[in-house]
Amino acid sequence: MQTVIDPVARERELNSVSTVTVTVVVAAVTMTFSALIAVFFYRSQSGKYWGHLVLPRVLWVTTALLLLSSYTLERARGALARHDQQNAFLMMKWTTGLAIAFLSGQLLAWFQVLHSGVNLANNAHSWFIFLFSGLHGLHILLGLCGLGYLLFRTREPASGPKYQMINRVSARGVSIYWHYLDFLWVLMFALLLLWKR
Repeated sequence: MQTVIDPVARERELNSVSTVTVTVVVAAVTMTFSALIAVFFYRSQSGKYWGHLVLPRVLWVTTALLLLSSYTLERARGALARHDQQNAFLMMKWTTGLAIAFLSGQLLAWFQVLHSGVNLANNAHSWFIFLFSGLHGLHILLGLCGLGYLLFRTREPASGPKYQMINRVSARGVSIYWHYLDFLWVLMFALLLLWKR
């Protein structure tokens, strides 16, 4: 006799596994950035190692792009919940494009800092721009892998409740991670913008 699995219970179970997995990843990211932020505060107390730096304006644009990408990701999740894979794919294209634009803007900011005439060896503020945005960029690349997976899965209308369930579960896990990255970048950007300028 074959046991019938309740699809709602199965999706709930998979969501739990996804949430635990993302929570472990987010905890590791949090510890890494907490250590960097602690060093940031410690180093900023010493006038010897601290220097003034004007943050590139492109960082404002990239911040807006990242926040907008979270909005489009939530629109994609909503479309998946309504079984509207066509709109989910469209929103995933927007989300992925915005994420790539964010990374491009971060690289542009790096080049602007490098060409601003700031002596990197004597200005910890500039080094923290590289550390914060560089590590955040690596985490965004990890998030882009998740977005790419969802983009691939939603590219064609697919039938079958199991396929759609996997898409919804994956989108939930990726969105938790992505929204956390938004929060983390806003926090780091605020630190760079406001602390000891």
